[in-house]
Amino acid sequence: MKIQELLSQFLYKEKTLTLPGLGRFDLDPSVNVYELKEEGWPEGTISFTMNRNAVVPDDLLQFLMQQTGKMKPLAMSDLESYVSNGLQLINIGKPFPLKGIGSIMKAKDNLLTFEQGSPALEKIDSINTDHVRDRTVLAEGETEIDFSHEERKSSKKPIIISGIIIALALIGWAVWQAFPKKQTTTPENENTEQVAAAADTPLVQQPDSSTFIKDTAQVATQPSAILDTSSFKLIVETLSSKAKADARIAFHKGRARELQLEMKDSTNYQLILHVARPLRDTAFVKDSLFKYYGIKAKVF
Repeated sequence: MKIQELLSQFLYKEKTLTLPGLGRFDLDPSVNVYELKEEGWPEGTISFTMNRNAVVPDDLLQFLMQQTGKMKPLAMSDLESYVSNGLQLINIGKPFPLKGIGSIMKAKDNLLTFEQGSPALEKIDSINTDHVRDRTVLAEGETEIDFSHEERKSSKKPIIISGIIIALALIGWAVWQAFPKKQTTTPENENTEQVAAAADTPLVQQPDSSTFIKDTAQVATQPSAILDTSSFKLIVETLSSKAKADARIAFHKGRARELQLEMKDSTNYQLILHVARPLRDTAFVKDSLFKYYGIKAKVF
């Protein structure tokens, strides 16, 4: 049944009906509505008390839920929507009809007047409530579904243990990486390690005087040494501005590499490395710098 039909049935059964925003309707308890003839009922059978602040009573809401099979929010929404539409009719000067009860009109001073109507003779017993089933009662032959289940053992413990093991492994690896490694030196790579060590020490080195004298003496006795020297210079980097050059000088200095800056012109700044080795070792030193530090140097 529609909600407007259910309201009259509730009034006939409970002898009172309260609608939100309107007020309370009272039915004379001495009148049996279902014994009346279709032509109507005595004057004053239903009375109306205006109350704009009226709210929906719980018993009415439960009745609507039972008859419609709807949940509480939906039943409440249907009732509020029905009353709201009726108030709109009242506000524009038209009557708000309530089937089986009467109609409400707007009077002066924003008051509401009520005119009694004809009864709706459909008995409450005839309302179909088969779809409103009590879910707490099982039908014959039905068995209650058991939603319980065996308690599962927690699987978090193995995950936590695995996480701890992985964390310890990572910490151990990091500590191992932090400690210096011992390197075995063989005769084949002794010279290579010496060049690498020399690149990590201050790069500006003055040739030893004894070595210089010795090499000078060799020039007189060994013709092949005439073209060799006790030191040479390499161009490590070429930069286009003084600011960039200063930044690279600071970078190398932070790694204990002392370089000299020489300016060819306003857009040509060269970082110079002094190597205290014979000129014949130029190719060896250049290859070692590139192999260990990625520096492509060229002879100055």
